[in-house]
Amino acid sequence: MIAYLRGRLLRQTADTVVVETGGVGYLVSITATAREKLGPAGAEVSLHIHTHVREDQLALFGFASAEELQLFQQLIQVDGVGPKVGLGILSMASPEVLKRAILAEEIGPIRRAPGVGPRTAQKVIIDLKPKLEAEAAILALPRAAASAGDGEGPRQVEAALRGLGFTAQQARQGLEAVDWSGHPGPQEALAIALRALGR
Repeated sequence: MIAYLRGRLLRQTADTVVVETGGVGYLVSITATAREKLGPAGAEVSLHIHTHVREDQLALFGFASAEELQLFQQLIQVDGVGPKVGLGILSMASPEVLKRAILAEEIGPIRRAPGVGPRTAQKVIIDLKPKLEAEAAILALPRAAASAGDGEGPRQVEAALRGLGFTAQQARQGLEAVDWSGHPGPQEALAIALRALGR
């Protein structure tokens, strides 16, 4: 799988580029954000890549940042959102704007993409809002590792789980899935607990 491309920009259209690297030209579909960062033909270009493989097709999708790529990969996991629709959604707004819209349950920025109706926009919000909330909770935890012995780590993780809407019983189940003897940091422990709870 191709995950990253750096090479010379041979040519571009409204939504594709051809990048030459190692004597091979790769056709890549790109977002509007990635297109804005391109130089003229002949300039060096670097793209984060999602390789999409089907029985009859191998397609490359390019992004300006790893964050944009990650959001695209989350979008195409939503039922009814294929790579072209996902690319269209990301071309309508930056990852930051889209994440804010999803968290606020605003379908406007998602609906602006070609081929996205209200039902698909609602599916995107329903599927991605819990994931984005979980990511935000992980980032909000202190980065310093807390030892299991003082109980601070489990308390922080429990508070984060409750803040995400889990019941006290579910939070306890998540905490029980963590091996506290290994002294995981709060962010790592929360990620383990969320996986155990199906998030």
